[in-house]
Amino acid sequence: MDLKKQLSAYYTSSSCSGLRLADAVWVALLAARGFSLWEIGLAEGIFHVVSLLCEVPSGMMADLLGRKRTLVCSRILQMLSYLTMAFAFRFPAVCLGMTLSALANTLESGTCAALVYDSLKQCGKEDEYLQTDANIAQISRLANGLGSLSCLLTRWLSGTKFYLAGAVPEALAAAANACLTEPVVTEVQAARQELGLQSLGQRFLQLAKDSLACLRATPRAVRIIFAGAVICLPAYLTIMFLQQRLVELGWPTAWLFVPHLLSGLAAAAGTELGRRLRPHSLRRLYGRCALICGAGCFLVGTAPAFGAVVGAMLIQSILEVWALHALQQLNDALPSDQRATLLSVDSMAYSILMIPASPLVGWVGDLTGHAGAGLAALGLLVAASGAAMWRKRPEHTAE
Repeated sequence: MDLKKQLSAYYTSSSCSGLRLADAVWVALLAARGFSLWEIGLAEGIFHVVSLLCEVPSGMMADLLGRKRTLVCSRILQMLSYLTMAFAFRFPAVCLGMTLSALANTLESGTCAALVYDSLKQCGKEDEYLQTDANIAQISRLANGLGSLSCLLTRWLSGTKFYLAGAVPEALAAAANACLTEPVVTEVQAARQELGLQSLGQRFLQLAKDSLACLRATPRAVRIIFAGAVICLPAYLTIMFLQQRLVELGWPTAWLFVPHLLSGLAAAAGTELGRRLRPHSLRRLYGRCALICGAGCFLVGTAPAFGAVVGAMLIQSILEVWALHALQQLNDALPSDQRATLLSVDSMAYSILMIPASPLVGWVGDLTGHAGAGLAALGLLVAASGAAMWRKRPEHTAE
């Protein structure tokens, strides 16, 4: 494998898919079409229901049929999601668009990390994963920040045009993924191309059994997965509901790119900090990160506009620190043949918590008439989890 060419293709895909032109204003766009915060929160909840149901099967698809094919399918589905949302003026259409987006995300989550880690492993450079993952995160954040500048075009672009424009980079990302090489580090992966579809059912069941056995044998991986699900709850919800909160505070829609862009810059700074840290205990790292994340979420929900933006920046930066080290240690603990499947379990755990959290945060906002009330409550809960973990005595291992 030409590792330089492999990473270049993946960096290109990440930069294109990271643009997500409509993401910085999608809540405002749906609100402008007459949808309530509760409906928007419910649509986000549906997204996570689909994610929950499809996370593990999509990871198994990546392990059985190949990570490259799965990533190409992911970007095509995301393109179809944007095309659907472009003409979604009724709630069922919004739900369909969110469903397609969820399917795209489930195909991508776990698969990306598995492909990159095994590409490095095939070349004997898996110890470089943290630095490579940090590079990917920086590229994605930069692309996301550039994409958020599309808010400046709200005077000329309608919601429909926003989503149509967003479909173009996804098509380019699919083309870049098609240039990837499938990594092969085990005999099972080497034999994958020779196995026919007639044996797919049997292989699916065997993979499920092997994955469950792996989780039972590695309780540390289970703890990392659960901790990541809790601490990451504010990651998207704050960005999502901050849009409407800033509108309530008098911000024009054209300026909604500012918190999105600043959060992206903060995440980039967090990535740089994370790649330089060498934590002795992942448990203590979680405690610190959860306290900061919870405080940031509380600021987003209660502070004036400037404080809310600072809170969003705190969240995105500290989550990058946690994610880099958690994903490195999680990958180190997983076998290659089940890697995408088990990394999908990580995303599934997040979806399990997001299914009730998303509509509840929106419901509290509608109930109180304050878009940030639900975020404030969520921030307190996440901070409490960090305080509880901080009070526990760390184990002698680097957990």
